[in-house]
Amino acid sequence: MQLSLSYICDRPYNIYQSYEKLKPHYDMSVHMDFMDGHFVPRLGVHPEAVDELSYPSHIDIHAMITCNNPAWEDILRTQADVIFAHYESFHSEQQCVDFLSRDPRLKLAFKPYHTIQQIDTICDRLDVDRFLLMAYAPGIKVQDSFYNLETLEDTQRHVTVDGGVTIDTVSQFKEDPKITLVVGSKVLFNEKYEENLNCLIS
Repeated sequence: MQLSLSYICDRPYNIYQSYEKLKPHYDMSVHMDFMDGHFVPRLGVHPEAVDELSYPSHIDIHAMITCNNPAWEDILRTQADVIFAHYESFHSEQQCVDFLSRDPRLKLAFKPYHTIQQIDTICDRLDVDRFLLMAYAPGIKVQDSFYNLETLEDTQRHVTVDGGVTIDTVSQFKEDPKITLVVGSKVLFNEKYEENLNCLIS
């Protein structure tokens, strides 16, 4: 399992400190959210933040933006290792195929309205080997429903889970090499930071 620290959840220095403390115990990365206020009703960090990261790390970008947003040109120029584009942002599957062919780093992200079986079928058709799953609907801060992560056992693809990840989620998938968990305010960046950090590294 890989942990990916959510860059948007705290100050850059705190992200760096957490990264250094967890690096001896986990395969680590940094997760950056880009939002345009249209595809989802919030705004995220600017693509320049990727190349301003002052320490070496695997970086994944979750682009919650429309497929024709000019910001894509800036995103594709970054040094990110993986870039997730939302399946729902395309008007047709052919448009999606054409877009993914622009860069081998491009993978698909899905809102939590698809079953794992549906996602696998889509990824089979589009020849995608990795996807990001939103466990919560993107851009909405307070939600009651949460994706049934037990169904992740039904896919053999590498899955990044974004949203709602807790200490229990980390424990659940700790031995699964195909899972990346995006760690945010429910795990580290809250008033229980030290307690939860110690739990993660114990």
